[in-house]
Amino acid sequence: MKKLTAMIILLGAFAGRPAEAGVFTQSEMDEISCAALKMQLFYYYLDPARDQKVLEFPMTCRGVKSTFVMPKWLEPAVVEMAGRKVWRDPEEGEISEAALWQTPVSIIYEYLELTRKTFPPESGGANIQPGLLVKEYADIRIRFQMSMDRLYRARTREVNMGDSMQGRGRIVMAQFALVLKEMESIADAISSTNQRRYAEAVTASAMLSQDSFRALFRGPRKYEAPLKETGSGRVINTALTMMGIILMFLAVQAFFAMNDDKTNAMMGDYSKKVETFTEAFSRQFININVKYLVLGPIAVFSLLGLLTMNFFAFLFLSLLGAAIGMRTPAFVLTAMKQARGRKIDGQLMDGLILLSNALRSGLDVVQGFEMVSKDLMPPISDEFALVIKNYQLGMSFEKALGVMEERVESKMLSYMIRAIVLQRQMGGNLTKVFERIVVDIREESKLEEKTKAMTAQQKIQSIVVGIMPWVMVGVMFLFQPATMIKFYSTPLGMGTAIFCVIWVGIGMKVVASLGKIRV
Repeated sequence: MKKLTAMIILLGAFAGRPAEAGVFTQSEMDEISCAALKMQLFYYYLDPARDQKVLEFPMTCRGVKSTFVMPKWLEPAVVEMAGRKVWRDPEEGEISEAALWQTPVSIIYEYLELTRKTFPPESGGANIQPGLLVKEYADIRIRFQMSMDRLYRARTREVNMGDSMQGRGRIVMAQFALVLKEMESIADAISSTNQRRYAEAVTASAMLSQDSFRALFRGPRKYEAPLKETGSGRVINTALTMMGIILMFLAVQAFFAMNDDKTNAMMGDYSKKVETFTEAFSRQFININVKYLVLGPIAVFSLLGLLTMNFFAFLFLSLLGAAIGMRTPAFVLTAMKQARGRKIDGQLMDGLILLSNALRSGLDVVQGFEMVSKDLMPPISDEFALVIKNYQLGMSFEKALGVMEERVESKMLSYMIRAIVLQRQMGGNLTKVFERIVVDIREESKLEEKTKAMTAQQKIQSIVVGIMPWVMVGVMFLFQPATMIKFYSTPLGMGTAIFCVIWVGIGMKVVASLGKIRV
């Protein structure tokens, strides 16, 4: 009630204002008049008992005389629409498809005629205010909304109203929905006492109404299924793809043959890197063929590229496999060194206790290293035995310890080596030092276990962030393999994949860094 009273007061104030100019310009009123005539013609087109004059109707819109000829498809279609009952009303009974369309068309015509007659162009509308029509506009909007609701809900087993008029119903319904939005904005324009806003809303409704009328003279939008590839065409495409891949291999071979010097230099660098990595793996007591680490990813990704049967996908995956293969030896070596260092950390406390007992019993450090190499299990026994072997071959004991420190990634082992070197150079009680290192190892182990428990959630989150996108892509490949291969075989799909890999990696790094604790 309070809202209604405020509205009446506002409209009274709006109506009492002196009008300085007309509400509509001449061009806007021409659009409204033209739209009203077209809606009237639209209404008669949907009437099976139409007058013959409607078939060729002369009309003047915006000062231009023209004759509208009813589309040929409409006459037989209207007969079918008039005989098809799509809605049942308790008061009106069964309503045909054509009559259901006529209702919103007639309401739009009434809406436009009300505006055109209230603001005639010859008077300029200077003495009339839009606020006086708020009740009429509200009634028209409600009736139009109800008619639209019928259009959306009406259907039979064969068709719905979107399929009406040979598929043009979807276009017309979309235009009518926009007209309804403009009708709703009229109330806001009137309440804001903005005549220009009101005029623009009505003019927009008129232009949208004309667009819905033009839809009758255009062809319907139909879905066209893609052409199915025949068996012979599929065989030809596969053969051409395989031929393209073979030609690409020949082109690469010809390129390397033409650049023999550069190829030899590149192969020489590759051989040196293989030897370097082979020696590094041997120092970790691991015998592995580095060539397999490089060629394995290349072969796997190239095979995936062949399975896509797409040249660009094969080229992209082959280059990706080459990039991964060149970095695989360093990654594997780092991972193995870290794993070996963790194992030695776990055995170091027993080794230090054994060394301390050997020193108490009167043995020196070298003899203590021999005891550790014989009594403990690998990998710490292998490392201590290698130190003894290097010492027996003539290398100084300090140098042999330095080689072990370079080979093993262990902070506590480094502390032990430095303590032994200092004791041999300056003297001191090495037993006390070993006991202190054992205490430090125990305390650090407790702290490490505590930090692992505190950062477990962040680590799991980083794993989920890195794995879930690829799990979802894998699921999509299972359900729509052809579509996924087709997309990721295009340059856009490849760029998307690279973009996702980079940002997923960044996300994993960021989430993992949140769980790191610096002591």
